[in-house]
Amino acid sequence: MKCPRCGKEVKRLLALSRADNKTMICDECGTKEALDDAGLTEGSSVRKSILACVGRGSTPQERIRAKVQATGNKWAVENFRDTHN
Repeated sequence: MKCPRCGKEVKRLLALSRADNKTMICDECGTKEALDDAGLTEGSSVRKSILACVGRGSTPQERIRAKVQATGNKWAVENFRDTHN
């Protein structure tokens, strides 16, 4: 499929455009629209970090789990497991 916003070929269009609430767009474009609405402008380090995660094929929960495990904090890992399983 082709994203109508950026023109990139993607497997699925999973995001709903905030522009018209009708058009399905790719994950990256959907994330960019959300970041624009949140006030995170182009060039922002936070924006770059978030966009680096888009399209990795993992869910938000899987990404958070990996970040929690990377801390090495046993309590945080156990708490995440208890609250997300």
